Amino acid sequence: MKDSLLKLIICILFLFTSNVNAELIFEDDFPKDMQGIWSENCNIEDQVFIISNNTSMWIDESYVGFNVSKTSKVQDWSAYKWGELDGSYYYFLKKDGDVLIELTVPENWDGIDYSFLNSSDYSAYEKCESIPSIYQIIYGEIINLMNSQLIETCSNDSNPANCINETFSFLDVSQDDELSVAELTRAARIAIYFTFIDKRQEEDRDIGFATYTTTSLLFPALSKILIGNYDYDNSNTISLKEIYTDRIDTLDYQNLFKENLKGLDPEELRRLIENLDFLKSLMLN
Repeated sequence: MKDSLLKLIICILFLFTSNVNAELIFEDDFPKDMQGIWSENCNIEDQVFIISNNTSMWIDESYVGFNVSKTSKVQDWSAYKWGELDGSYYYFLKKDGDVLIELTVPENWDGIDYSFLNSSDYSAYEKCESIPSIYQIIYGEIINLMNSQLIETCSNDSNPANCINETFSFLDVSQDDELSVAELTRAARIAIYFTFIDKRQEEDRDIGFATYTTTSLLFPALSKILIGNYDYDNSNTISLKEIYTDRIDTLDYQNLFKENLKGLDPEELRRLIENLDFLKSLMLN
């Protein structure tokens, strides 16, 4: 009786351990042969799926989404997680010759049963030579962010100073170690993108595009005010040294910056912007 009970306990522990081990662990970059520009039809140019080291972006006429995710190897597939405000979704990718195949997990998937990987109900993408011009014009700054090391550094580097330096380097388009009005305005447009445009609801997207456009008109003036507060050498630009002045010795601003960046709540930023009456009036006119 004791032996039977012991065997039962061992079996239960084995099954539990197997289930835990079956959970996906996302720690790999997207495979090199999957990185690039994809579409169901490159000639039509109304859809694009962009993959970089650890980010992906989907753009079509009804949805624009940007995602940060590592991948997990499952058989001959690469699994990745797509995050939305209402939850996370799992997708599986693999190459079939020159074609990229993508499978969506079944609804209420238990995370253990991978029989759906044998399904023929998948999306197939062909490799494109370039991003459609209209999407490059609108989302060029985000696409450039995907090709930078900023997200990788701020997500994985244990030294917060490297995150700050990489952020400053990314924003410093002219590479002169100074941020100009135009470079600060570009940073604001990128922040607005993450707050508004990554939405499925048409109303949210319309507000997002209006805000994105308005920022280009409004923020240069605000950038001048920001520069005026830190431009100690009267260069009409600000440097990282000027930003740190009077602060780095009394407070750990490097760790504070990194924690705020990682903990940014899109909904909170959105509510803040919506409460700015003058910005709302500009969007509605």
